[in-house]
Amino acid sequence: MKAFLICTAILTTLSAAPVRAEEPRNFEDHILPLLREHCANCHRPGKTRGGLDVTTIETLEKGGSAGPSVVAGLAENSPLFRAISHIGGEEAMPPEQDKLPPHILAAFKSWIEGGLKPNVTGKAREARAVVQLTVDAATLEAPKTAPDFIRTLPPLANKPELVRALPVMALAANPWAPVIAVGGHNETVLHDLADGHRIGALPFAEGEVRVLRFSRNGQVLLIGGGRPTASGKVQLIELKTGKLLTTVGDDFDVVLAADLSPDQSLVATAGPEKLVRVYRVADGALVWSMKKHADFITSLDFSPDGKLLASSDRAGGIFISEAANGKNPRLLAGSTDAVNQLAWRSDARSLAAACGDGQVLLYDPATARLVAKWPAHAGGVLSIAYSREGSLLTGGHDATARLWDETGKQISLFKKCDTAAFRVAFASTQNPLVGDWSGAVHEWTPEGKEIRTLSTRRAN
Repeated sequence: MKAFLICTAILTTLSAAPVRAEEPRNFEDHILPLLREHCANCHRPGKTRGGLDVTTIETLEKGGSAGPSVVAGLAENSPLFRAISHIGGEEAMPPEQDKLPPHILAAFKSWIEGGLKPNVTGKAREARAVVQLTVDAATLEAPKTAPDFIRTLPPLANKPELVRALPVMALAANPWAPVIAVGGHNETVLHDLADGHRIGALPFAEGEVRVLRFSRNGQVLLIGGGRPTASGKVQLIELKTGKLLTTVGDDFDVVLAADLSPDQSLVATAGPEKLVRVYRVADGALVWSMKKHADFITSLDFSPDGKLLASSDRAGGIFISEAANGKNPRLLAGSTDAVNQLAWRSDARSLAAACGDGQVLLYDPATARLVAKWPAHAGGVLSIAYSREGSLLTGGHDATARLWDETGKQISLFKKCDTAAFRVAFASTQNPLVGDWSGAVHEWTPEGKEIRTLSTRRAN
């Protein structure tokens, strides 16, 4: 049961005289007495059912295992309000009863939309601004013209020169424009593949960049990461200008996996907490969460049609859930080792997994059945990507990358990596890209001819 759910008896007896409409609601005078009387028996220090403590405004805002239960702004963005109002995907509360009287809901609505005032003299929280990025996912075919992207970025202030390049921990290629993004420490480096020049670096003050994803229309760049054991966040960047559009999530550990839904309305994040969180882009509110994984979550991937979200972990678990609400999670059996990365085919009819035992696995998401597997890399498959045409690119611990058809037949072998082929992707031209542990990114033709090698280090 989600952490913000209130005890069965909560608020059912809240037939006391309603607070006058003109009187500002605050937590101390109007909300806490009700929560203490009807909920603190199950949600208090030392007895936090679902991880939720309702006895202070700080713990109520922090929430439990499902994330914050109240968020300043529109009341409908708060899981607590949705639960007691019987709206959205939350379990209706009180369970198996009619929703609460209108004047009770109005009181909670007023308090939330009034900024969660802590007491009569306290300052209200500032509501988060709404960011509108949603697009029609049905229109995400090849654009008539390639999306614009920024051609040069100014040097980052006080950025020390690296003694050596960092490993390519994150790599993404724009699906329609000749630009790639390479993750580093406190920055993401952009390169123009049309001529190979280094566009510059986008700052990421949150810490290590561990995941990069371009939106399906190529206009937005997702940057995820953070500080291990401390914090994790996701930024959405407008590629045309390099400007920050919004920051989403407030995880308690570094973000190791993230994705932006095809319609750009949702962001999924996960990592060492073994918890999948899905946030709404417009206001940053937590929409749903799932705790099914037994180990660090390594990959998250919305299906191209936006209907499903796939997730994987270091224990070999692979789940697919309904993207809108997390319902009906299904375990995909077959992996016997860590699953390092997932990739959907462009028509959403196949899901590929890169496994630590060196295997590539292919699943039919409609039946949740394993339909193909083959040995790909000695020492483990670290990364995997689907081309638009349906071929698969893998990188492994054996310092090679390989191009396959879906039967497991090898098409090409790429050997230039000095160390493990850690990240792979397809450029907008469908040329294979391979980022290795030495910090280099290699571009090849599908036939195996090397085009160029790029470095994340700044030129002197």
